[in-house]
Amino acid sequence: MSSETDPTRRSVLDTLMGIGFMVTFIGLFTPVVAYLMPLKGRGLSGNTLEDGDGASIPATAVEEGRGLIGRLGGQTILVVRKNGQIFGFSAVCTHLGCIVRWNGEKSQIECPCHGGRFNLQGEVVKGPPPVALRGVALRIEGDRIVRA
Repeated sequence: MSSETDPTRRSVLDTLMGIGFMVTFIGLFTPVVAYLMPLKGRGLSGNTLEDGDGASIPATAVEEGRGLIGRLGGQTILVVRKNGQIFGFSAVCTHLGCIVRWNGEKSQIECPCHGGRFNLQGEVVKGPPPVALRGVALRIEGDRIVRA
């Protein structure tokens, strides 16, 4: 056999190292591309409040003095009806990302994880959250709750 056609140990190692570098590069680059690409899914770009299955939540589902968690444009939203008005907030606590809930007896938004409390303007009343909840402007259109 000719030495020109026989693979040498060095050429085999060079090939294996090249494959290893390519696999590493693809493994590092793929999550970045996936992060930058927009999500394609039901309800992720809509302006109507939806439940976890993507079905529209009727405005009548939010009763006076009560709160409800839904999804709006891909974000988890807390909707509260108080004194005939509808209030919307990001349902993600600004402390550690737990999902907040409405306490109708105390008329406060509460975080069940570490006891953070917010008023109906989203401002921190008590506890460890460093900043207020982000408000979401909502309105009722027919029997739907939509982004204002």
